[in-house]
Amino acid sequence: MAEQKKAVEIECPKCKIRFRLWIPQYIFSQWKDGAEIGCIKCRTSIKLKKENDNFRVSAEQPIEKIVLEAAPGKTASVGKTMGESILIVDDDAVIRKMAEDTLIKNKFTPLTAKNGAEALTVLEKKQVAVVVVDLHLKNLKDPQATMNGEDFLQRLADLGKKIPAIVTTGKDLIDDIILEPKWYDMRVMAFIQKGSPFWTDELITKIKEILKKD
Repeated sequence: MAEQKKAVEIECPKCKIRFRLWIPQYIFSQWKDGAEIGCIKCRTSIKLKKENDNFRVSAEQPIEKIVLEAAPGKTASVGKTMGESILIVDDDAVIRKMAEDTLIKNKFTPLTAKNGAEALTVLEKKQVAVVVVDLHLKNLKDPQATMNGEDFLQRLADLGKKIPAIVTTGKDLIDDIILEPKWYDMRVMAFIQKGSPFWTDELITKIKEILKKD
């Protein structure tokens, strides 16, 4: 039987971005006294307080109404270090948040970057066990996003950084691309298609396989 979840619609009081989280029922029941999350865009710490009234965006999707308060002078942190650091490189904030939450749940330490330049800066300061990078990173709206996933991995290889990698993409994977020998040279251990609703479960499975963890 599928786990019951509630859709929670959130608007950040600082940057005004709206996003939706699907919260398992057993977690949502613990939010009676409030909870705290980080904005997926600006990382502001947001306090959640549940009100009595509900509203619906459609007949199928009841949405719990939430009052948001930004914690003064505080930004959300990734959390306590629990295990190996995994770097997620993706220009999609929702994808980064999904991967981050899943990594924390599985006792890994998530690090995130929205482009290759940010990711290289992270790698200058942090030891990373696995890099998870989107294949299509170039973004005309981001002047720093001049590398796609392959460019970034090639840069790591040129720098002599022997970090195992997982490549993700929202597009259908093509077997001919996956089998190209260049990926082996760039230490790519797996490909994951993000279009699957269970892609984060597959991500954790692949990371554990790479790190030889049960």
